[in-house]
Formats: sequence, C-alpha cells, structure tokens
Amino acid sequence: MTKTRAARDLLAYWYRLSAGRQAPRRDEIEPRDIKRHLPEMFILELERPGVFTFRLAGTALCANYGFELRNEEFSSLWHGESRVTVTSLLERVVGNAEPVLVEFAAESMRERNVRFELLLLPLAASNGRLSRVLGCVAPLEDPFWLGTDPIVRQWTETIEVLDAEEGETIPMTERVELDVEDNPHAPPAIAFREVRPYLRLVKTDN
Repeated sequence: MTKTRAARDLLAYWYRLSAGRQAPRRDEIEPRDIKRHLPEMFILELERPGVFTFRLAGTALCANYGFELRNEEFSSLWHGESRVTVTSLLERVVGNAEPVLVEFAAESMRERNVRFELLLLPLAASNGRLSRVLGCVAPLEDPFWLGTDPIVRQWTETIEVLDAEEGETIPMTERVELDVEDNPHAPPAIAFREVRPYLRLVKTDN
C-alpha cells in the first residue's frame, strides 16, 4: 500500500469521490480539497492510443525535472523498457478503471539517486469516458538537492495494482525482470504480474 502522505491522501480522496463508480469525473475534483498536495499532483489525458500527455503539472513536480511538464508525454520521462511498462500501466488504468501504485528510482543530472512513489488513478471526462489519469509523484526520501538538480533518468522498480475495493490489493506473483539501457547506478527494474485480471492547475476542456 501507499508509503507517502500525498499518495495516501489522494487515494482516499479518489475513493470518496468515486462513491461506488468506476471513477470520479474530472469536474468533480476540487483543488481546495487537496491543496496541500497540488505541487506533487498531475492530470494526464489520453490523446490517442498509447499517448498520455500532461494537462496538469504541479510546481514541485516540474521543479524535480527542471522544466514545465504541461503538454509533455508522460512516457518521455522514463528510461529504457520502463517507457513501455508505464504506457501499458496507463492503458490499464483507463481501460480497466484500476488504480496503480508504482515505486521508481531516479537519477539526477549530477548522478544523485532518489526513489519515488507514483500513484495513477482513473478519471472520467464529463461524458463519462475514462480518458484521464489523476496522479501524484512523491519522494520516498528527502534529499536536499531535489528540485535544484533535475531528474534526467528514471526506471520502475515495483508495481502494485489496487483492487476495486478500498484498501485492498490484487494478489501478486511472479517477478519479471525488465531490461534497461546501460546505467551503472540502476538496479534491474522489477514489475509484477497478477494472479487474476480485473476488471499550477491548468483548465482544459472535458
């Protein structure tokens, strides 16, 4: 389950808004309800199959990478095979209405290392179509340099698919090693397969 306050609070907020539905609508998100975590939050939009673009990018999140993330592809932040992994996860989030929790490692321009928790939550447009992803990225450590030495490489370590019932997770088995491009600082990225399948704010049109 979640390890950071941002992911824990956002997940609880999402469950509350969902109220038994697959996902809340984009227009139901009230920034003031989660204002303490806005700097770490984002919203992605599915532009076309396999392409998810930032529509909201919090200030702390942009500072971590050293540039404005709005209109950037989410997969462009990832290294090696992790690009394929995160795209598949996003397609699953909107395709199956499944929340996903990811731990990932990152390397800065000055070759410093830090780990993060990433939460991905399905979000519906005003017409009910699941075409958005609400999420947050929160550091699992608190290095002094984060936000001043930009992240330039990152790769997935663990993936946890959350069940439809609040607070539960889908049982996981079988570790799968993912190949990544040469990186002397990077441990092998690890994904999981499940036992059973399951089902600054920017205004945009829904």
